[in-house]
Formats: sequence, structure tokens, C-alpha cells
Amino acid sequence: MTAGIDWALRENKRRGSRYFGRLDPDAIAVSGWSCGGVQALTIGSRDPRVKTIVLHNSGLFPPDAPKRPEMTLEKAALAHVRVPIIYILGGATDIAYANGSDDYARLRNVPAAKVSLNVGHQGTFFEPNGGCAAVIARTWLDWRLKNSARARAMFAGSNCTFCDDPAVEYLHKD
Repeated sequence: MTAGIDWALRENKRRGSRYFGRLDPDAIAVSGWSCGGVQALTIGSRDPRVKTIVLHNSGLFPPDAPKRPEMTLEKAALAHVRVPIIYILGGATDIAYANGSDDYARLRNVPAAKVSLNVGHQGTFFEPNGGCAAVIARTWLDWRLKNSARARAMFAGSNCTFCDDPAVEYLHKD
């Protein structure tokens, strides 16, 4: 992911690139699904260029759980998250639900949200255009990277869309 960010920012500055001047270097997000979410969290908590983190059906393993060599990030790393973060989970049947919910509970001093849909670990990615989970992620990015008031209203405020939506489990920390 870091190499991808480096490449995109170089292309943004390179004359002749189809990305020349089209990318906002102050609006970088990382995202990942399942194990890729752990990798996104690893980069997002360390790279100062990242402005928000989106995790789909993901969470860090408990301290006593066996870990894969490429996913050794410990729960203590959550104390280093310094940008807004959202966990988009698949409800109680999502194998990442417990880990993602625990991560969310451990976050301190950073805007965070947890939106859970009862769809399981696959999320809604196989629905047209990524389904509801993709809409949630895109709206989060519009709020956090573009400062969209309309997008913010989905997550925060007195008439917050998700706050009263019976189809989702929604928690947030501002």
C-alpha cells in the first residue's frame, strides 16, 4: 500500500502522466477487506499521509490468537491510530465481527464509527456496485476527505441517518 501511495503521488507530479495534478495529496485513504483490513490498519496508523482508514469485515486478532506472519499488528497499535476510522462489519455471523468490535471499543481520542449490517463476512461486495457497504464507505470518504455536509449527516448530528436505522448496528465516537 505504501508503494502504491508513493507511485500515485509521483504520478500526480509527473508531467505527461494521466494523473498529473488530478490527485489531492491531502486526501489519502487506505482500505481493506478481511486480512487486507489489517494491512490497511497497519499502514494507516503509521503513514502520516493517510487521512482516514476504512476497514471492511476486519479487526485485529486478540493477543493470544495465532497470527499469520504478514499480520502481526497487536491490539496495542490501536493507541497509535490518529485519523478517523470506520469499521464496516457483517453482523454477528461475520468471523471478523468480534475482533472489529473489540478494536472499535479500544479506540480512544480519534473519530471512529462502527456500522454493522447482518450480511456475514462477504459483506455486500457481490451486489451491484458493492451494495450497501460500498455506499457506506464512499459516504465516509466524502465526509472525511471532501468535508461533505450531506455525507456527514449520515454519520453525525441530530438527524443522523444511521443513528436511527433499524437495519444497521451503528456506534460512533466523535
